Amino acid sequence: MPRATVNGVSLNYDEWGAGHPLLLLMGFGDGLDAWANQIPAFAERFRTIALDHRGSGESEAPQGGYSIAQFADDAVGLLDRLGVERAHVLGYSMGGRVGQDMAARHPNRVSALVLAASAARANALNVYSLRASAWLYETYGPEAAAAFGPLISFTHDYFRDHLDSLTEKLGAPVYEPMPLHAYRGHVEAIESHDSTPILGRIAAPTLVLMGDAEWLNPMADQQAMLDGIPGATLRVLENGGHGFLWEIPDAFNRAVIDFLAPLTG
Repeated sequence: MPRATVNGVSLNYDEWGAGHPLLLLMGFGDGLDAWANQIPAFAERFRTIALDHRGSGESEAPQGGYSIAQFADDAVGLLDRLGVERAHVLGYSMGGRVGQDMAARHPNRVSALVLAASAARANALNVYSLRASAWLYETYGPEAAAAFGPLISFTHDYFRDHLDSLTEKLGAPVYEPMPLHAYRGHVEAIESHDSTPILGRIAAPTLVLMGDAEWLNPMADQQAMLDGIPGATLRVLENGGHGFLWEIPDAFNRAVIDFLAPLTG
């Protein structure tokens, strides 16, 4: 995959398709490969760009510099390197926090914004889950922290239908595990983030997207973004939890395309 040095850090990225640029910002702990269920659908309509945040995937993991604002500056810097003036931005979970910051502080770079399973600031359950996963990672390794992930991501129905495969993955080696210092850096970035004071500066048309079984960032968190972002709209997808981009990818992809297509010149 190609690499770009942005803000002094080597970032891994890739792009597919042609058309109006669409930048994908992944959540905590995952690299750009986690968009596998989205990229084919999006690349049919957009120049689809995804990156590994500093410290994750194949990007460089510096000892410091982890914050939501820094991730946003990295994303803008990558667009600069690619010659992209304006892009639609889709941020999932932590990536939605990055998208909020990017759209508020660099409004001329974001033509439309989708905030999927995200929030403007961490609620108490967010903080506990982050601290629990960090404790598991530090005490027992990345495999233990990975075992915690499905509990956050999936619905009861998904567990019922995929219990055997989920169980078989317990203890499996983690592909491209984050270095511990980077893992801690991402945790601290999310825990300390609060975009509430700057939501009113977001000028891009914004879709707040969630699953009806979302529990990590429930409706109160979505409402806070809707209240703060001028003109933001809400769409709730059936049979989806926090990880609805993996659990119901077709519905997720269609919701994103339905919102972005009319806004694409």
